[in-house]
Amino acid sequence: MVDINTHNVVDMINSRELKDVTKWLKTYPNIQIVSRDGSITYHNAITESHPNAIQISDRFHLLKNLTDYCKEYLQKELKQRIFIPATVSTIINFNDVISKENQNRKLTLYEKYQKISYLLAEGKTKSQICALLNMDIRAYAKLIVLTDKEAEKYFLTVKNERSFEKVTYKIDRVYEVKVLKEKGYSLRQIAKITDLDRRTVAKYLNPDFTPIHNSLGKTRYNLLTSYKEYINQQLNLGIMTTHIEKEIRHKGYNGSSSTIRNYCSNWKKSKISNVNIADEGELITEELRTETLERKDIFKLLYYPLEKVKFISREQFNNLLKTSPAFAKIHSLLWEFKSILSTKDSEHLSIWIEHAKSLKIKEINSFINGINRDIEAVFNAVRYDYSNGLAEGSVNKLKVIKRIMYGRCNFDSFRIKTLRLEKMRKIN
Repeated sequence: MVDINTHNVVDMINSRELKDVTKWLKTYPNIQIVSRDGSITYHNAITESHPNAIQISDRFHLLKNLTDYCKEYLQKELKQRIFIPATVSTIINFNDVISKENQNRKLTLYEKYQKISYLLAEGKTKSQICALLNMDIRAYAKLIVLTDKEAEKYFLTVKNERSFEKVTYKIDRVYEVKVLKEKGYSLRQIAKITDLDRRTVAKYLNPDFTPIHNSLGKTRYNLLTSYKEYINQQLNLGIMTTHIEKEIRHKGYNGSSSTIRNYCSNWKKSKISNVNIADEGELITEELRTETLERKDIFKLLYYPLEKVKFISREQFNNLLKTSPAFAKIHSLLWEFKSILSTKDSEHLSIWIEHAKSLKIKEINSFINGINRDIEAVFNAVRYDYSNGLAEGSVNKLKVIKRIMYGRCNFDSFRIKTLRLEKMRKIN
């Protein structure tokens, strides 16, 4: 028990039983106003011991209970990720993120290699070049020492390098077969000399034969295939690989991170961009026409106003309300209740209760049934400024005292020590 005016702990009881609490409260005949949580036991004990006392339900507990019920309902209605129409601000943001750093990320490694020469000719220092190209100094050191021939090989992707080696080897073998044929050797003899199958020798001698395999440049389908167009677009915008990975995982990609990194690395090593874009400002594809919101971020809208919730803009919020009617009605209901508490509009509470019942939501009905059992105290919570804050703060203080005593004393000594400390604090 805490005095509302002095904020001092008045007394303590080690029981929650109706009979014990009623008897205890009767020893304080001057009680006029009581702020408490929604316990029916406390309600009955106060009513029996002080029938004329004003009972006030704590607003924090009311809001917490309602919010928990709302969240419980939405967990059943909403998926982990909610798809909404892409907003104008989202599309603008894709263009806005092309800062100097992102412009540099758009450059392939070969283009950066070419720019280094121009910047050196302009008299730029190593540090200035790295800053201008958003390049690590170790990457600069590796590129600056390359000869033209070394650079040509360095900028090949691993896949292209292997293909180049295979084609070169096959060209040499074809040339060897043709030379032997010109010298008059038969197919059997050429096959024996070159250790090739006779059918392979015949194929090499065909004028229409090409050493380049038909599958060159074609990729097999894998987990990343359906996201490659989107990745290419993002790379052309200069978006970081880590951000791209986050976005495509939201879209459903469940492969490894190394697959994404390798693809992006190979793209950046390419001399020619994989996607031709007429105008960055016009880059609005089907992938960009929808976006995802995390359910955990949406739940923050139950606790905080939109302005204080990161990652959700006003446009996204409006689209969310249109996309998810379940969230729209719950959000409206919760914040209407908060408005009633903050504006002290007790007359509107009855209207709110009827509206909440009309939604026929199991979780909301549970909350309504709970406050109806203690409806007078709930109305008083709207009318009066008193709250349970003092009691909650005192509980934390009592726990500190209890821990200081290492839990070795009984309740009576704990109570005496606490009340004496309160008396000393009051005197001071």
